[in-house]
Amino acid sequence: MNDQTTTTGTASPLKRSALKGKARASLLGHYMPLSSAFLSLAILQYIITAPSGLIQVHPPFGTILYYAVTFAISVFFGIFQVGITGLFLSNSCHQPVYAGGIFSGFWHEPLKAIQIQLVLSLLLCIPEIVPSLLFSLYLQSGRVNMVYLYAAAGISIVFLPFVLYVKTLYSQVFFIMLDFPELSAKECLKRSRRLMKGHKWQYFLLMVSFLPWLMGGFLTCGIGLLYVYPYQKQTYAYFYLELVSLKSAEAAGAKA
Repeated sequence: MNDQTTTTGTASPLKRSALKGKARASLLGHYMPLSSAFLSLAILQYIITAPSGLIQVHPPFGTILYYAVTFAISVFFGIFQVGITGLFLSNSCHQPVYAGGIFSGFWHEPLKAIQIQLVLSLLLCIPEIVPSLLFSLYLQSGRVNMVYLYAAAGISIVFLPFVLYVKTLYSQVFFIMLDFPELSAKECLKRSRRLMKGHKWQYFLLMVSFLPWLMGGFLTCGIGLLYVYPYQKQTYAYFYLELVSLKSAEAAGAKA
């Protein structure tokens, strides 16, 4: 897909309205396979993760085992992240897409995808597990001990800037993995950091702009997410393509 990343430059390449406009245009006629892919992935994730919740009933060993299994599953799902990312990147480049593409990560260097996701999961391990553990203690107390609930909310708020920073910094890593298959997992992570240099705030604002859409999706019992999720992910794919184009133009200008 490398040859496609240099053909999408515009006068304002990272303008949110322009990116969203491109996303809406490219989704016309392709919502069914992309929404089906999202729904299939959500169902698959629930089927795999739901049974692990049963082992929490025997703390503390059950609780420890639960979080270990949850962490392992999150790392494994890096393979599916490659598949879903590939679908939207392909659609951006006017290539055929189909719902079964979520499994394409299994034949696109799955070990590399797991290595990348392992780093991301380790970085976010404490910010995600500690609030979840405190909330579990609140539920186990019969929802009487409010200290656990307040602590869970407080720690989540404290960690929120770090979580957003990490997710922004490495937001491009799976696009890079697919676009530059010759790079190692470490090099993909490094290139994502370099690519986002000077553009983290733009990406953050792009993420925030989808909050009303996501809230609307949840208010429709999740049905609206079948529209919102492809719209969001397609916009992110165009952000990546435009960012690569912009960086290429900057590099060419520096050499001139």
